[in-house]
Amino acid sequence: MTDQPPGAFPPPPGGGFPPPPPPAGGGFPPPPPPPGGGFPPPPPPPGGGGFPPPPPPPGGGYPPPPGGPGFVPPPGGGAPGQLAEWQDRLVSGLIDYIGPFILGSALQTFSGGFVPGMGGFGGLYFAGFGIQILTLAWALYNGYLAGTTGQSFGMKQSGLRLVSEANGQVIGGNQGLVRNLILIPGLFCCGLLTLIDALFPLWDPKKQTLRDKIAHSVVIKA
Repeated sequence: MTDQPPGAFPPPPGGGFPPPPPPAGGGFPPPPPPPGGGFPPPPPPPGGGGFPPPPPPPGGGYPPPPGGPGFVPPPGGGAPGQLAEWQDRLVSGLIDYIGPFILGSALQTFSGGFVPGMGGFGGLYFAGFGIQILTLAWALYNGYLAGTTGQSFGMKQSGLRLVSEANGQVIGGNQGLVRNLILIPGLFCCGLLTLIDALFPLWDPKKQTLRDKIAHSVVIKA
């Protein structure tokens, strides 16, 4: 074997150049950093959106029910309604019984002035008395009509409706007749009773008349 001179290196095997030195830090280059920073983005919050759901409104998760003072929400599936105002009921009462009765009374009162010497029992007197009898029949008919359909003739003109205070449904024809029977003594022998009945809704919490108390009914806006 031939001796190599000092400082000489043996030729690399298989080629004329030495292999490149290994990279610093290991045998493979480092992987590229992930996009957007050194950490992956956090997963989106549950619920299918990029933002959390808003907090519930103060006082609970649902808004308060509609209505206020005078609002009747009857149980049993009936539709609630706003209680009718006294002036609206006055208009319907004038049409249903008060107006015709006043006309009959006026004819009876002034009949004596047109038929002197007959004690007031002239033609106008009997005409007035006949109007009063028809007024009673008209009032009872309107009671039956309001009991079966929820509206008397006057209530239709005033935009009102008669319903049961228990379930919000119509009270029925028989109950409607009973409700208006109080008008018989009120119209013919005790006008004070009719006056109290008409004014009773002004201080009653449910704005009921005495007739409504008897029939367990309320009058609402249609």
